[in-house]
Amino acid sequence: MFGGPWLGVLVFVVIAIALGWGLTKLLQGMTAHTTQTLNQAELDHGFDPEQVYLTQEDLLIGKRSYGDLIIAPGKEYLPPFAPGRRHWPTTQQYRESVNPKQDYPDLDGLIERNTPVRFVEVIDDLNNKQTRILVMVQILDGPFAQAQPILGMHFESTDTDTETGNPRYVPRAELFSPVQSVPEDTKPQ
Repeated sequence: MFGGPWLGVLVFVVIAIALGWGLTKLLQGMTAHTTQTLNQAELDHGFDPEQVYLTQEDLLIGKRSYGDLIIAPGKEYLPPFAPGRRHWPTTQQYRESVNPKQDYPDLDGLIERNTPVRFVEVIDDLNNKQTRILVMVQILDGPFAQAQPILGMHFESTDTDTETGNPRYVPRAELFSPVQSVPEDTKPQ
């Protein structure tokens, strides 16, 4: 006869598969909605592309694995959770190295303290494990001055907007200070 324990097992398996499929679809929908909501939220920041800043500390400039230039503070100013922190030198270690090209082959040098820079673009990178935002930095003077902006990391400080309660990202005061008057030849065209 048709029935018995085999029918019970078959019905149980079908119900379990249907429930699992339904729950999976529900969770996927909830995740997609949350991601879409986060992506639509505009990033609140204080990186004004019209403002010129002076570096308050030396910054390291080097190449990423695929050759693009990057600027970042020395290890002493990196967040404790930054993945490459163990291998990144302090600016003092870089300065004191007898052969920095051999000791730090991915680094090209230092952007000296009091170098004028401008933050020309802010990139909101929600999936970046190192830092929430990236900034495109135009170096305005010194040996690394060039018209093409360079990617900068770990330059933001998070404050809370008193009106909205949302995070607001601003240039780190220990790394950058705004210049009061902007020379005409450094204004964006």
